[in-house]
Amino acid sequence: MKNLKNKALLLILTVYLLIKIPFTIKNYNLFTNIINPLSWTCIFIYVILDMKKGYFRFNINKKYCVPAIIISFINIAIYFCLGFTLGFSKSLYNHNIIAILQNFITQLLPIISIEFTRELIIARSKDNKPLIIYITILLILLEINSHTIISLITNREEMFKYICSTIIPLIAGNILYTYLTLKCTYIVTLIYRIFNTAVILLLPIIPNLDWFGVGSLSLLSIIVIYLLFKYKLIKENTSVRKKRKDFYAKLSYIVTLILSIFLICFMMGVFKYEPISILSNSMEPKFSACDVVIIEKLSESELKEIPIGTIIAYTVNKQNVIHRVVDIVKIDDTVFYQTKGDNNNSPDANLVQIEQIRGIYKTHIKYIGFPSVWLYYFFNDYNLQP
Repeated sequence: MKNLKNKALLLILTVYLLIKIPFTIKNYNLFTNIINPLSWTCIFIYVILDMKKGYFRFNINKKYCVPAIIISFINIAIYFCLGFTLGFSKSLYNHNIIAILQNFITQLLPIISIEFTRELIIARSKDNKPLIIYITILLILLEINSHTIISLITNREEMFKYICSTIIPLIAGNILYTYLTLKCTYIVTLIYRIFNTAVILLLPIIPNLDWFGVGSLSLLSIIVIYLLFKYKLIKENTSVRKKRKDFYAKLSYIVTLILSIFLICFMMGVFKYEPISILSNSMEPKFSACDVVIIEKLSESELKEIPIGTIIAYTVNKQNVIHRVVDIVKIDDTVFYQTKGDNNNSPDANLVQIEQIRGIYKTHIKYIGFPSVWLYYFFNDYNLQP
């Protein structure tokens, strides 16, 4: 009987996925705003009615739920603290009462229905690994936006950014949610997902993070939750003799977490020093393409007093340029810098404004920027050039 009910629910979800894909590709607002929420409402009611027959585990266990609440608060706090360093941008969501209700229906209702569905399937089939893998993959596909993927399919760079910032965290997240539902309780997943989604929907501003920052923080949060709950589960089943090993395992988790946070923040430019990959050979022999330059950020007053001969990093059309200052030009008490690549025959065509400067060169590391440089030229079909 359990298998028959599982097959019925899986069939419903599979059919819905096949119906959903063409509508999502065409990006029909009617489907997004009405049909999709209504469909998930029906699935939710079906699951709830099925759960009442003996498979409902509404287990609010403090030892699992309290950590989930704490992690959610910390995750949101870190996320918004980054905004004070990287700046804030306006939320993509409207915030009048009707829009908030609509956003909750279109965003939160599918999440709740998905997690109840995951719980119902796993509660009946804990030992059926193929079925657990299948439901995880199916729920991942149901959450992927087919329209975005199709619209970016001809733009390799934007597709790569979307995969890193959205698809990979989505896949990793669903694997984590299945693990938590299987080992702990699905309430943990509900708390985490509802809390984080609700905050994003309600607040009028969000941190101005790029694709790398969004993807990195999402993955870091997933890893932290996994390590924490894995440690709690191990601890519950650990004898007194193994407590010392338990301590070192916990210590290794903490060290790994701290190093991961530090590395991500460093690469995002949160600190005073920031790494930048070199794309061209315009500064040879000082440094070459595929090296990584470490720059130091300066205050506004320091930016106006950069001496000739200093290597500065600045942006032109959203692309980083790292060249040497060869002249200082003052126009109506405004400072401009004339720059030139050491390997170039002539100075750069345009003067550099203070607002363009990201920092000054401090040191560089050979070759470690190769992956990012290769990706850049792969996406833009360029060849290395001075």
